[in-house]
Amino acid sequence: MTEKLKVGVIGVGSMGEHHVRNYLSLKHLCEFIGIYDNDQKRVEGIAQSYGVKSYGDLETLFAEVDIINIATPTSTHYDIAMAALERNVHVLIEKPITAEIAEAEEIIKKAEQKGLVVQVGHIERFNPAVLALPEVLKDKKVIALDSKRLGPYDPRISDTDVIQDLMIHDIDVVNSIVSGPISDIEAYGKITHSDGLIDYAVANMVMSNGAVATLTASRITQKKVRELTITTEDSYIELDYLQRKILVTKKRELLGGKKKQPKTELEEIIVEEKEPLKSQLKHFINSIKNGTRPLIDANDALEALSLTKKIQKRIYSKGRK
Repeated sequence: MTEKLKVGVIGVGSMGEHHVRNYLSLKHLCEFIGIYDNDQKRVEGIAQSYGVKSYGDLETLFAEVDIINIATPTSTHYDIAMAALERNVHVLIEKPITAEIAEAEEIIKKAEQKGLVVQVGHIERFNPAVLALPEVLKDKKVIALDSKRLGPYDPRISDTDVIQDLMIHDIDVVNSIVSGPISDIEAYGKITHSDGLIDYAVANMVMSNGAVATLTASRITQKKVRELTITTEDSYIELDYLQRKILVTKKRELLGGKKKQPKTELEEIIVEEKEPLKSQLKHFINSIKNGTRPLIDANDALEALSLTKKIQKRIYSKGRK
């Protein structure tokens, strides 16, 4: 496929606006067609700011694009994605893929029937530091993983808990590092600010290789923290999502007289600085053009959603008891 793919964005809130901006910077790969949003004032403002066309209905937009980018509330993902797939339009959906597992499964089935690409916006997988991890972890046995995704309370996020809002990022990243069925999950949480929704959560998972993963997510912490640490048999790896850097502390054996003397050395992994969202959109377009599997396809997103649901069930069932 050599011609430029035609792109439209549905939902132009703060995240959707970033999608518009980045697609417009990829003019060598795609042709930006226009935007749609239920908020007429917002969509007209974005259209004017970026010099793009706004559409009054989805059907007209679907008819003019090859790709639709969905950045709307999670509850709307299923209906919009299925409508796009029915009209033979490739789909990128912001995370989570859908609100319910059955909905995600139907999207997967429809995309396979139509031969269309569905990618899901788990943006951290395109963080330059995360992209560098496979090389860092090559030939290493992972023993434990510990992720922290913490930040202050945002009253604008009132329709979902911290597990689906924040922890799902780390569920997806950890599952990509140690893939396979999770053998055990335990989780705990606390409601502090939201109406019936968990604001602070900790999940412990035993991975397929026996590694233990501890995930902490908070939206009540007065400091923004985004970090992942990985313990292997011979090293300790610290990944900072915000600084986009990796530090590796390694054990080294030095010969000293008759005995080997252990010593540690610190190595900073230099990663290429790229905007994750732009990398994600570029990857999506190239996956369609080249007929290759996206880094995060609908099946990966379904796995992340499924684990999210299991963690939520563990926590909320304790509350009911």
